[in-house]
Amino acid sequence: TPNQVGWDWFSLHLSDGQELMIYFLRRKDGSVEPSSSGTLIKRSGEGIHLKLSDIKVEVIDYWKSPKSGGRYPTRWRINVPSFRIEMEIGSLVPSQELLTEGSTGVIYWEGAVAGKGTSAGKPITCEGYVELTGYAGSLGGLF
Repeated sequence: TPNQVGWDWFSLHLSDGQELMIYFLRRKDGSVEPSSSGTLIKRSGEGIHLKLSDIKVEVIDYWKSPKSGGRYPTRWRINVPSFRIEMEIGSLVPSQELLTEGSTGVIYWEGAVAGKGTSAGKPITCEGYVELTGYAGSLGGLF
């Protein structure tokens, strides 16, 4: 929609065998599209849809690109209360920005993350991938 400015997408593998995917479609006014959601894949392979209200993500640190001037989140607290998942994750390398002016015209950040926390009260680690768009200007008409 014309009000969307970008997205935040997380794909995380938890050491207890679960997988967590989350995406937020961000609006110009700073809010998040209500259709934003996630999926938890249990160890059994069962996929569980997570509504926006089931997921809490808090940004706790940023990195500013010296090339584009974009200010990207690079550390987060993630909480899925109904499944007792609490984690803090961060980028392995802050500068994972891609400057694609010569092809798609989009400047975005995507890269490796890792973290730790608890799942059902037990310690876990996680590793994964995050993609962030719209933090360094326009998405080149993708929306």
